[in-house]
Amino acid sequence: DYAASVRRRLPRPPTTTSGSDEKSSSKAYSTILDVLESETRIFGEYAKETIGPCLSMPRLLYGSYENRTDDYAAASLVWADDNDRAATPDGFDELDFVTLRYRWHAVKEARANKFQKAMVDVSRLRMEAFDGEAENIHVPLRYHCRKDPPRYSTSYFRVNHYLDSFEAYSYRNDARSNKRQCRECYDQKGREATTSMDDDIRPWLKSFVESVGHEKAKKLLAGAGKFVRLS
Repeated sequence: DYAASVRRRLPRPPTTTSGSDEKSSSKAYSTILDVLESETRIFGEYAKETIGPCLSMPRLLYGSYENRTDDYAAASLVWADDNDRAATPDGFDELDFVTLRYRWHAVKEARANKFQKAMVDVSRLRMEAFDGEAENIHVPLRYHCRKDPPRYSTSYFRVNHYLDSFEAYSYRNDARSNKRQCRECYDQKGREATTSMDDDIRPWLKSFVESVGHEKAKKLLAGAGKFVRLS
């Protein structure tokens, strides 16, 4: 399967051996654009047709279940043989980042994950493609975007969708405000996302700090985990 073969070629996050400095780190950082351009170079027009100008990505719902002490211990063992990539850098609190705070998620490809997210490469489309109304926010272009999420196991990219704390969930002042004030609804969503635990996303913070430097990372991430109540 073409999509599955792509996932096997995707670069892994950079690692740093214990006690080494930033200069000895592997610099295998790749952006979304890097991956797509690499596929185009390898497979040419076939890749362009397969990927399409609208790339749909499956969601995986992470709930609000907080980790117990034994959960952290188990997760630490998972990463122990992989250069301790799960460690939180000095000066950062993992509770400020939902990607580090919440580890429990729903069954992959289950209905609880709901709708896909989409990215559109506007450089590949004529202006006429944007005429008319979107199907919805998840299917912004009727002709080019698929209406169902791709398989999680073979998708180029995936989106972690975090329920977060009830305080964060209910603070938004938008068209969904009334529903977001429903604690029972929130708790039900949370129960649907307690099936499995993983640390796939957790190494991003350590890699980010290694990439831009500790001082710049602190400035860029200042205020993370804090939000102002909207009127």
